[in-house]
Amino acid sequence: MTTKKSSQPDLVTVDNLTKFFKTRKAGLFERPGTIRAVDNISFSIPEGRTLGMVGESGSGKTTAARSILRLIEPDAGFISIGGTRVSGLERARLREFRKNMQIVFQDPYSSLNPRMAVEKIITEPLAIHTAMSRTGIDKKFEELIDLVGLERAHRGRYPHEFSGGQRQRIGIARALALNPKFIVLDEPVSSLDVSIQGQILNLLKDLQKRLRLTYLFVSHDLAVVEHVSDRIVVMYLGRIVERNTTEGLYSRPLHPYTQSLMKSIPAVKPVKHGFAVISGEIPSPENPPPGCHFHPRCPYVMTICRSVYPAYRRIGYAKVACHLY
Repeated sequence: MTTKKSSQPDLVTVDNLTKFFKTRKAGLFERPGTIRAVDNISFSIPEGRTLGMVGESGSGKTTAARSILRLIEPDAGFISIGGTRVSGLERARLREFRKNMQIVFQDPYSSLNPRMAVEKIITEPLAIHTAMSRTGIDKKFEELIDLVGLERAHRGRYPHEFSGGQRQRIGIARALALNPKFIVLDEPVSSLDVSIQGQILNLLKDLQKRLRLTYLFVSHDLAVVEHVSDRIVVMYLGRIVERNTTEGLYSRPLHPYTQSLMKSIPAVKPVKHGFAVISGEIPSPENPPPGCHFHPRCPYVMTICRSVYPAYRRIGYAKVACHLY
């Protein structure tokens, strides 16, 4: 990794993305609440690069990723992929544009149709979005299955007949079927054995290099994100609290939340007292704390933190929302 800015043009641009959810009333006289799942976030991803998006469960990572693809409709914000304003596309044009942006889901079993054989799963996008002949589809299937390291002879098998790692390879092949330039990887290895995670991560990196893919890699695991990302954004309670290059973030984390996440990574060599755990629990996004949302758990909390949300400040190549700077 490098701390220099990428010379590549941005393929993905997200400005002021916002998504709130209304909650149902629990009682007759109770007003519906609002969950601030994604609260005015902005970032960009250069072509052929990977942006890691990290944070605890409930930080808004998955909602942000799916809003970018418009699998969930955002409430506000500008989204551009490859020069096309995705946030402004009507339904018919969005359906046509979807071949340029795909997603690999967290659970490689539930994301695959158990009643479809692997050949049908991988080639279904081709049948829906292209006018390819049966011969062309067969040839494309063989290219995809070879690309992800599976056996052509397994084309008639069903998802339950594969291991977790093999099922994730099927999901990756399906995502690649329409030759997208941008892929969201939503916790793609979190449900896999540690011994298999490295294989899938190396496959994703190899595919990125060969096909010049652009990734948004969503994960709660900082150790995994470090392995694949060029830049990283750290989310907390729907907002980005820090963004930096991977090398910069891991050499000098700025935000107290990022520092706490770093300390919570288990060490390869066990230490006497184990690893640190972030104190407290992430607050409800329906009722976030005033001021800096992290202040109830922050070891460096100041009076201003309890009432004023910090503005972003540039520290070298990094940006951080914290009153310490």
